[in-house]
Amino acid sequence: MSFRLLDVYAGKLTEHSLIACPPYLAASHAWSERLFPPGVDFLASPGRTAIVATLEQRYQEISFCWVDTICIDQNDEDDKLRQIPLMGKIFGNAEAVLIILGCELGMRQDNIDRLTRLLDGAVAMEAEEAWATEGQYWQAGEGRALIAQAMKGLARLTVTSWTTRVWTLQEYILARTVVWIGTDLVSLSIDDVLFSALPSVCDTLIIEECIGGEFDKLYSFFSGMANCRMRRIEGTRVMELLGNRKATVECDEVYGVMAASGHWARWVEAALGQGHLRWLLMPAAREPLQPQVIPRNCVVVPFSIRHKASCGSALDVVNPLGPLDVQNGTAIVTGRLIGSCHVKARLGTVHEPIPNRIHRDITLILFTLGSWRRAMKIASAFGAGRYNSRQIVLIARALVNNWPRALRAVRRGKEDDFKMKLLTERQDVVWQDFMAFQMGQMPGMNEGVAYLVTIRRSSVETDAVIVLAPDQKIPAGELAVIDFGGRTIDERCVFLIATKGVEHDTEATNAVMHKICVTLPVTGEYEAAIQSLTLQTFAFGGRDCRVCKELSKPNSADHSFTTFPTAEVPLALKQRQPLFTIKKRRSKKRRRH
Repeated sequence: MSFRLLDVYAGKLTEHSLIACPPYLAASHAWSERLFPPGVDFLASPGRTAIVATLEQRYQEISFCWVDTICIDQNDEDDKLRQIPLMGKIFGNAEAVLIILGCELGMRQDNIDRLTRLLDGAVAMEAEEAWATEGQYWQAGEGRALIAQAMKGLARLTVTSWTTRVWTLQEYILARTVVWIGTDLVSLSIDDVLFSALPSVCDTLIIEECIGGEFDKLYSFFSGMANCRMRRIEGTRVMELLGNRKATVECDEVYGVMAASGHWARWVEAALGQGHLRWLLMPAAREPLQPQVIPRNCVVVPFSIRHKASCGSALDVVNPLGPLDVQNGTAIVTGRLIGSCHVKARLGTVHEPIPNRIHRDITLILFTLGSWRRAMKIASAFGAGRYNSRQIVLIARALVNNWPRALRAVRRGKEDDFKMKLLTERQDVVWQDFMAFQMGQMPGMNEGVAYLVTIRRSSVETDAVIVLAPDQKIPAGELAVIDFGGRTIDERCVFLIATKGVEHDTEATNAVMHKICVTLPVTGEYEAAIQSLTLQTFAFGGRDCRVCKELSKPNSADHSFTTFPTAEVPLALKQRQPLFTIKKRRSKKRRRH
């Protein structure tokens, strides 16, 4: 298969074979920035000036480049059909992908290299999750200043429309080497790990000056695509990066990432059929300011929310436990029946007074409603087996003691000023670890409503949390808990919660079941017992799922479903004092003479 390359200095196109061609740079740019304007000779274009500067600074032996607007005949539909499917190989085979931005970057390579070396410790801390031992340095003083400096530099790369285009995602991910250049014509090489690690560090250590505003796109765009390029995440997760990107032509969205075409449901079914079970274990999500559209097939996450669901998942790769197939939209999967799920209480949603500013501590405190019993359950469920009974008590005390203060902060809109009051140094250590732990525990509830549940098998019970879409109903009756091998990096379990499509059928293998949701990560302390359970075949969704059929009907009203009312805080409860308080000593006042 042949493609065209452009001689940078002569401005001439020449034909070459994909498997035998001279070294070249591939230009990545946003058409809207008009770096290669239609009707303007290539030799006079701003994009060519950037390419020449890069060749002179880094690649003096190269004289060819590939530019989509020129190397593909934009007026010939047949040429587009031949060349567009080759773009994956074109970018993958390039000596480097040059990202040309229509803005000034204001950075130098020596400064970037020096700052990268100074941030090695922060990158290592994030990779090893050594927050307890290393976090203090990077949360305050010199370390914090270095992170803020680096984040401001990275944020300069996000100000143009290049960030939000579908095609540019493919071009970045497939590149052997990435080089950046702006209108100041200084070519830059930036380690991908900075895009991945630094937003995570800022989020975990709550470095407020690097969250929101100019940094938003580092979290919503760059972090994910850097992880994908570094192969830190499973390959099909590239689809989650699409959700906040745009394409001029609708089919470009699929071509730009998958180099193929087809319907979304078919893609999910094909992914499941090839063993990518992660897509079956997606958490609930919804599009902001829009009603949740209940899918016609419970095993297919809706296309419009796929990126939110995938970003909220605690799982990267889920390997099938046995045979797997998809027939007529029904997923036939091998798993283990863990037991039953019993919904105990509606907890609510994350506390997010400002978009992308989630207060995890206030969220958990408000969930307790000031109740000691409820606080113990929440500490246990969100602790997911990480903490012993004494530590659970310390966490629950912290939740209940701070409930009135959190409530006042919310009423006054002063959440950013809220600080936990803790009784002892030991409680402070446990609480800090608990909140760092929630960075991996709570993202699955960012887009839904959390419910406190009990998972039961015979006489064994454990507390857990499930998350539903805001207007999703819980089927009445007993729910099944099934394990398909979903495990987090630290070996916690993510289970699927389902109901049978045929009521009163006692054999799970004889009925098509309906997927309700998945759990947040659950304790892995019962792993040996789980492994001893018999593997079974389960069927979900598709044409034979009765619940999917009912929910697909306009204005459907299935009375086999129930909803839990919103947990409002009673007035009497609002005025209740915490069960554990710090008693202040009355100081003896000296008489003034």
